[in-house]
Amino acid sequence: MLQKSFVFSMVLPLMAFMGVHKFYLSVTEIEYIKEQKTLQVITRLFADDFEDVLQARYDQSVRLGKNVETTEVDKFIVRYFSDKLQIRLSDESLHLNFIGRRYEDDLIICYFEIEEVPNFKKLSITNDLLIELFPDQKNLVHFTKDKETESLMLLKDRTSGTIHF
Repeated sequence: MLQKSFVFSMVLPLMAFMGVHKFYLSVTEIEYIKEQKTLQVITRLFADDFEDVLQARYDQSVRLGKNVETTEVDKFIVRYFSDKLQIRLSDESLHLNFIGRRYEDDLIICYFEIEEVPNFKKLSITNDLLIELFPDQKNLVHFTKDKETESLMLLKDRTSGTIHF
């Protein structure tokens, strides 16, 4: 009996670390549409994490979700993305035009477009979405141009990268 109690007392603290570990990840897809000279940008974030960041930065009353959304959400999304997601062509920052957002399960999907983008061989990005609140955040970025896809994994210590086509 004493041996069982000893084993249980050793295993119990280990079980505390076996709970659900929160994974912090965003995925941004950037596609160049040559015929339209546009970059289409789609970012997927966990809605609860994004809500936490918007609350911490702007307003505690911000709510994200299909049935509970705050009326000024779009304003906060535009403001946040303007600060945290920069795309540069020849060292010139490109302006993200907010198209809209939708919810899918526990994700918020944000849509942007950049117009009048000339053909390019190199594109740079800074993506530090959610890192201010979640230091383990990983921001995966996929660039597609002429059916060729290149990817970057951006982290707290490396929030910028460049893709060459």
